[in-house]
Amino acid sequence: MVIYERTPHYYETDQMKIVHHSNYIRWFEEARVFYLDSIGMRFADQEASGIVCPVLTVDAKYIRMVRFGDTVEIETRVNFYNGLRWGFSYEVRDKANGELCCTGTSTHCFLNSDGRIIKAKKDYLPMHEVLTRCLAEDAK
Repeated sequence: MVIYERTPHYYETDQMKIVHHSNYIRWFEEARVFYLDSIGMRFADQEASGIVCPVLTVDAKYIRMVRFGDTVEIETRVNFYNGLRWGFSYEVRDKANGELCCTGTSTHCFLNSDGRIIKAKKDYLPMHEVLTRCLAEDAK
C-alpha cells in the first residue's frame, strides 16, 4: 500500500468549486504511477522494455465531495494479479479529517509492443516477482 497526496487544481472543479467526478479517474492513474515508481516499476522502464499495460476496466464510487482547497490522500494497493492481468484498489480520503471521499478499482493487462498479450511470469520475471510480493503485502 502506498499513499499519494493530491490537492485539487481549480480547473478540476465545477462552478460550486466541487471536484468534477471525471478527475477521480485521473487521480487513480496518478496514484497508480506513483505506486509503481515507489516499488521500482517505473512506467518508462516498462515501456522501454516493450511492455504496456492498458486499462481494461475502471470504476469509482463517490461518497463525499472534494472541494477546491482540500488535500486528499489516495491509498493505492495491488488487489489482483494472475500473471496476465492485474488490478488496483484506491481509497481517496480527506487528509484533514480522514473521511472517505471515493473508492475505486482498475484492471490492466500486459501487452508487448506488437499489442499481443504477454504472461509476466514467463516473459518478464522481475515484474512478476515484484507484483507477487506486493499483492501479498497489500493483502495484509
